[in-house]
Amino acid sequence: MRRRKTSHLDMLPLLDVFMVVLFVFASIQEDQLESSHAHRDELEQEVTTLQRRLEAMGETADLGEKRALAAAERAVQRAESAEGEAARMAEALASVRAKARETAGGAGADPTVDETLRRQEVLSRLLDHFSVFEIEIAGDVDPTGIVSNRCCYRTELAGTWTRCGTVPPRTAELSAWLDDGAAGLVDALRKTKGGNAVTIVRQDEQATYRVAGALGSALRERFAEHKLYNEGVAVVTGLCE
Repeated sequence: MRRRKTSHLDMLPLLDVFMVVLFVFASIQEDQLESSHAHRDELEQEVTTLQRRLEAMGETADLGEKRALAAAERAVQRAESAEGEAARMAEALASVRAKARETAGGAGADPTVDETLRRQEVLSRLLDHFSVFEIEIAGDVDPTGIVSNRCCYRTELAGTWTRCGTVPPRTAELSAWLDDGAAGLVDALRKTKGGNAVTIVRQDEQATYRVAGALGSALRERFAEHKLYNEGVAVVTGLCE
């Protein structure tokens, strides 16, 4: 059997198929290349975003560091200021102690002076919570022998004395005098620190006998919350002057 010669026309279909395959392969390669480019662009964009985030984090870190340094500097300044204030207060305290010792009788290490200062400190703390009232009665005797009982009071230690008229010696008159306000004394005794009060009543030798006791008893009935002390005839002199 004779073979038929293959002509160029017979190879055309094969070439077409080969060209189609090449075209398909080229298309696939082109798609893959485009995908690779797109993926590369995405990666580049992601890298750029990460770089920006890192830069922003760096700026934030720098800002945080600056703020921390500023806060630390402010803390150091406050500590230095507090230290200076403490030193000034220590100097002021030393000055007060020196003046207190001088007033109390000398600047030496006298135990009596120290004990006086301790008592003064305790007393000042007590006075933060207790009101202290002092009532004094001074007697004046006229040429006929009639005694007039001058009244005065103060609401603070070392404060100024306020006159409160004349204390009647008889119980009924004394009660009426207090009902009328005792020239401001009753209103003054009402102004306590939460009801905590100490009231001291004293008289001199010229006043009516035991008039301080009578006044103390009458006040105790009206001011039950007061811790009242009747000192009787006072050791100190010059009452209500």
